[in-house]
Amino acid sequence: MKRNTLLLISAALMCLGVSAQELTADFSASEAMVPYYEQGWDSQEEFNTWTYTSNNSSTWHLGNPSKPFSTIDSNSKASMVLNYNSGQYEVATSPSIDIREGSQLEFYCYASGIFLVYGSWRLYAIADGTSTLLIDQFDWAQEKGYEGPSWEKFTVDLAAYAGKQVQFSFVYQGDYGEDEAIDGFKIKQAANGDNASINIKEGESVHFLDMSKGNVTSWNWTFEGGTPATSTEQNPVVTYDKAGSYGVTLTVSDGNSSATTTRNAFVTVSGEALIAAVGLPDGAYLSPWVMMFVPTNVPLTFKDASTGNPSQWSWAIGGAEPSTSNEQNPTVTYPAEGTFGIKLEVANDTGSNVFETVDNAIQAGGEQEIWNIAPEETTGLTMIEMGWYGNYAGTNWLGMGEFAEHFDAPLADATISKVNIYFGKVTASSANADINVKIAAVGDDGMPGEILGSTSLKASELAYDPTTVNATEFVFDTPIEVKAGTEFFAVVGPFPNDNGDDIAILLYRRNVGEKCTAYHFVYDEGENWDYLDTGKWYKNDDDPLSLTIAPVLKYDVSTNIDTTDVTKQVSSHTYYNIAGMASDKPFQGVNIVVTRYTDGSQTATKIIR
Repeated sequence: MKRNTLLLISAALMCLGVSAQELTADFSASEAMVPYYEQGWDSQEEFNTWTYTSNNSSTWHLGNPSKPFSTIDSNSKASMVLNYNSGQYEVATSPSIDIREGSQLEFYCYASGIFLVYGSWRLYAIADGTSTLLIDQFDWAQEKGYEGPSWEKFTVDLAAYAGKQVQFSFVYQGDYGEDEAIDGFKIKQAANGDNASINIKEGESVHFLDMSKGNVTSWNWTFEGGTPATSTEQNPVVTYDKAGSYGVTLTVSDGNSSATTTRNAFVTVSGEALIAAVGLPDGAYLSPWVMMFVPTNVPLTFKDASTGNPSQWSWAIGGAEPSTSNEQNPTVTYPAEGTFGIKLEVANDTGSNVFETVDNAIQAGGEQEIWNIAPEETTGLTMIEMGWYGNYAGTNWLGMGEFAEHFDAPLADATISKVNIYFGKVTASSANADINVKIAAVGDDGMPGEILGSTSLKASELAYDPTTVNATEFVFDTPIEVKAGTEFFAVVGPFPNDNGDDIAILLYRRNVGEKCTAYHFVYDEGENWDYLDTGKWYKNDDDPLSLTIAPVLKYDVSTNIDTTDVTKQVSSHTYYNIAGMASDKPFQGVNIVVTRYTDGSQTATKIIR
């Protein structure tokens, strides 16, 4: 008995020793992949490795959409781009690719969702002489409720094609559908070896897999840059919110001993490229002629609109007090009229980027056109032609009389001397028809209400020149006062609609859910389908847009010149126009204002009124 007992104890100890020796820590993740085919469309040579067929002049080509793929992959130089046109059937096909076990297809697409019903792509896999649909872009957009435009990642499991040679084909078909851009096309294989890595976007999660050996009873994970930062679960799920490369450490134990392994830079998180951008302060107006228009002597908070998660900011704000700041969203005031520039440098661990404007980008005080169209949108001005029904914001046969553009409240008391409107068509057989323009207060229902002032021109007086930016000026007999904090509308119409009348205002059209500042008045119909004098205002939410209606707004001059200084007193201001004429009041247009002080010194500042 004793001998047997000793043998059993010895065997047990040997087993424990073997277990301790075999305990190893190891891990991978569901997302761990190694790419073995990549197409980035960054050169003509790379582009030409695919084949393209077309029945249209607008076919697949190298280019960049309005938001380039470099915002996802900083190394990207171009994308495979298709511009929409009529009656398109455009095909882009990859070479044959040997698909390995555990493979996955990944690519990105940039498009707006609203017009995919008219034209979109389908992705096919071609193997063994058979073409199989993998993704229908339109169906995908419907299921997701996608509106865009944004870069969206698509992932396809290729398990069914393991061991086969496969071609992948994007087939775009439609009529005036949507611009498309495709990039980051990769075929990756699941891998657990030392060369495996994970590439995800900011905000995505990783599903870690314990692959340790031995009689493991506990797990202790550490995740650089992840949430949670630690875990005791066997197979945790971790989210990464910030771009960078991060290591993972796993320590396992069997109750008697432990083992640890670390994979440095195992998770690479890509984010939008670090790009400095300045957001408008609340209450600043957009303008056709300057980046933004603001009053003087009113606190304004500039907004950091940069991408890429900057952690440091350096502002240089010309003409403002303070003129520099390291805050993310600094608050400043402009003590005097003028036009100024602005510079923002942002930085983080990955580098830095600078946004800088010209010196006349920001106008403080004075007089300027205002509208609701951003500088980057001005190249997309268009008209909405409704076939037999006429034009939106112009001649029409749908009972739409007046059209209105909503404006936020000015930050200081102001006046409006005229309204400039940019037309795209001005054909008028009804030459003597009156085109009325009004400034209206906002009613209790949020629609145009009390009329604050009005003016008119004959239809024959509308201006349009396809070769220049030429506005029609509707001048008020007396400038209309608009109080600080009071929103208002600029209203135009009705337009004549006899045979030969064809008038339309230029506009910028956006996607559903985006900014809309356009309204229209629809007349009630009588029993005989005739239009009555009554009707109702509607906001054009179904097709968001802004009209090129630009009131000329002037901030009160008396608040725009700082007549005191902590060190010296102002004795006088003299204004000089471009012809050299002098006056004690500003001229319309460009002025050089010379400020003289009681100590005999003087300064000169350029302003535009």
